Amino acid sequence: MIVIEIVSSTLTALGLGLLIAALVIRLVYGSWTRTQAITFEHEGHPYLRWHDHRYRIVEALWSSEVRRRKNHPATPPPLPGEEVSIYYHARSPAHWSLQPPYRGTRAVAAVGLACTVVGVLLGFLPG
Repeated sequence: MIVIEIVSSTLTALGLGLLIAALVIRLVYGSWTRTQAITFEHEGHPYLRWHDHRYRIVEALWSSEVRRRKNHPATPPPLPGEEVSIYYHARSPAHWSLQPPYRGTRAVAAVGLACTVVGVLLGFLPG
């Protein structure tokens, strides 16, 4: 009986902590949006062009990609005229990445939600 209460409260606290951590990560990194960009070449340099969430045209140099890991190698640019799926930062649309932002945040939030739900349900078990 006491063991179930301890497990229940521990799971609930752990789950809420993970949910708060996922929320803080999302707030710190800000809002990123997925879109399609077109590659083009200007004066011998590869660029990307896309519309942001306010329908403004954004152009960025291919080499200005935001890489999450320092040891992640740069991706070679595709041929001019090809479409590429990118993620751009809503507050600063020129910050873009080929990798999805905050990849592990959804997993942390899902585990936190599952722990919270199981912890709360364990608290209602008849004793």
